[in-house]
Amino acid sequence: MKRIFSVVLMLSAAISLFGQNAGHKFEIGVGYAPFFLEVVDDGKRMPYEGDAYFEWRYDFGNHLDIGAKLDYKYCPVSVYDMGAVEYFGDQHYGALLALVDFNFLPGRKINPFIGIGAGGGLTLDVWKSQKVVDQEIYDAAKTMSLGAKDPSFLLVASPRIGVELFNHLRLAASVDMSSATDTRWPICFNIGWTF
Repeated sequence: MKRIFSVVLMLSAAISLFGQNAGHKFEIGVGYAPFFLEVVDDGKRMPYEGDAYFEWRYDFGNHLDIGAKLDYKYCPVSVYDMGAVEYFGDQHYGALLALVDFNFLPGRKINPFIGIGAGGGLTLDVWKSQKVVDQEIYDAAKTMSLGAKDPSFLLVASPRIGVELFNHLRLAASVDMSSATDTRWPICFNIGWTF
């Protein structure tokens, strides 16, 4: 545990020193998605998503930032298969996005911004348990097995809007729009710290 803490402390110090170079900014944050925009008729239910992310941005000082974001989301999920079995598990989502932000009041204590991220990602469903709903259909049908399903690769676009307070605290809302058919478009509320 002491080693992990020491490594995290050294990496934070190194990134902070690098971030002091003109224009480079780093952000770590968490988020929560209590609802989704897209609904599909496959019986899959996702009550919420939790989010953790790391960003690097280069600030040109003239309203424009560009950068990259490594994003991870987790949510509990359940689905009916053939009307015979209900499966319960987790969905894991990861994406690497290129970012562009427009800052309305750069350098001010309150700086509203809008932006968009775009890139690739993947989802992985891990089914942990099942409940047989209709034994007769279950015996006749081929249903899914427990464990991890093949990952789904997808294209992601993530528009966002937010505000940066005192050049460090960032509050934002974003939507992850993707090409996947088995994932929803979560509306995620994030809080991050920029250094």
